[in-house]
Amino acid sequence: MRQIICGLLIFFVTIGFSACAPKQKKVVDPGSERIYRITVSDRFGRISSEFWTIDKLEKLGVKTIFSSYFDRAMKYDDAEFKVVSLLKIISQFELKSGEDAILLNCFDDYQGILPISDALKYDLQLATKIELGFGSSKPDWLNPLLVVVSDGKEPPFAERFLTANIRELKFVRLSDYYGPLRKIAKDSKEASQGFEVYKNNCLFCHSLKGRGGNKGARLLQVYEFAKETGQQKFLNNFKNSHHKDNADKQNVEQFVTRDQLQRVMDFLLALKRSEEKKS
Repeated sequence: MRQIICGLLIFFVTIGFSACAPKQKKVVDPGSERIYRITVSDRFGRISSEFWTIDKLEKLGVKTIFSSYFDRAMKYDDAEFKVVSLLKIISQFELKSGEDAILLNCFDDYQGILPISDALKYDLQLATKIELGFGSSKPDWLNPLLVVVSDGKEPPFAERFLTANIRELKFVRLSDYYGPLRKIAKDSKEASQGFEVYKNNCLFCHSLKGRGGNKGARLLQVYEFAKETGQQKFLNNFKNSHHKDNADKQNVEQFVTRDQLQRVMDFLLALKRSEEKKS
């Protein structure tokens, strides 16, 4: 009987200590052995890559910050980041071919892109570790390396400032990257406006003409934008997949209006017609 009573006492004391223990943050850390590629080209166009680990990145200087920009977009509270300045990383390389942007290739086939001028203007950081508040749910894609906007900086509220799960930084020229799409966007004022919305919020997952990521569907193959039924299907599916409460926290709806989505469809329709003329 004494053993039973002692056992119960130990059980309740343990429960008491557990209940009083401080709540721990959820740490998102892929491990220091993960390898990242940084790719540059010389003045002759020859491409070469360096391989970096978290330890090597953090030797450039690491600090801990918060980001109200990230919390607002992800509906989190007090997420905490260990970060390295993106400008410090850029400064390690001599850009000889007019590169003015960084292509961000990700482990999950997402592809972001940032003008180097944005890194300078908004003092962008790369997170090597993410700590979410207690009880926060983490989507599978939310892993370092992650672009982070520091508090006190206010870039446009757009998907491109939230690129995560980065495996490669590749220096490129914006004119080369967007050129094939920008040419088609000149078809009309509406198509041009749609291109701007698309490149800042959609191209990362839905590639076009060899540009962008392959995480999402090929939109021109799925939707008939020349038909009203196809446009309505696109709008319905967009709302179902990208609303604020979706399970994967891909809330693109917060970045675009209904009118902007209409301009996106104008741009995609112009692209489709351009392809049909060539075939």
